[in-house]
Amino acid sequence: MISADQIKTLRGKTGAGITDIKRALEESGGDLAKAEELIARKLGSAAAKKATRETGAGIVESYIHSNGRVGAMIEIFCETDFVGRNPQFKELAHDIAMHITAMSPQYLSLESVSSDVWEKQKSYYVEEVEKLNKPQEIQNQIVEGKLKAYFGAASLMEQPFIKEQDKTVNTVVKEAIGRFGENIKVGKFVRFEI
Repeated sequence: MISADQIKTLRGKTGAGITDIKRALEESGGDLAKAEELIARKLGSAAAKKATRETGAGIVESYIHSNGRVGAMIEIFCETDFVGRNPQFKELAHDIAMHITAMSPQYLSLESVSSDVWEKQKSYYVEEVEKLNKPQEIQNQIVEGKLKAYFGAASLMEQPFIKEQDKTVNTVVKEAIGRFGENIKVGKFVRFEI
C-alpha cells in the first residue's frame, strides 16, 4: 500500500509529478530508494528528449556571499517566460550561482575546454604514464581517465552539486528539465572575488 507520506517524501526529493511517483512506488514495491532511482532515470530520459528544443527565455541570476567579498553571476535559459518567472526556476539559478561562488569552476563543461589546454595537459599525463611501462592501450585509458578527472573537477556541469554532493550540477539541471517539462541550459557565468 502506498502512503501519502511516501508520495510527499519523494515529491520533496525529486520534484516529480504525483503520477510518476505512484508508478515508481508501485514498480519498486514501496521501496523509497528504488523508487527515487526509477524517477531519476525517468527524469534523465525526459531531459535527453528535450535537449534539442530551443531555449529562448531565461534569467540572469547572481549570488553574493554574506562577507560581500565573493559572488557570481549566471545566465540560465529555458523555453518560455512562464518557466523563467517561476520561483523554483529562479531558485535553481540562484543555487547554481551559489555553487559557482563556492566551487570556482573554470569551465562550463568538459566540451568547453579549449583543445590547446586539453592537449597541453594530455602531453603532461602521457609523459607521466609512459614511465609506468604498461601496454599502450592501458596507458591511453589512464591518460583519458586523468584528463576527465582533472577537467571534470574544474567544469561546472561535472562538479558535485554543493547542496547535494551525491549529484552533479548536470544531474540537478536534468532533474529540473523533468520537473519543468522544458529544456534548460546553463549559459555563461562569471565569478568575482576580492
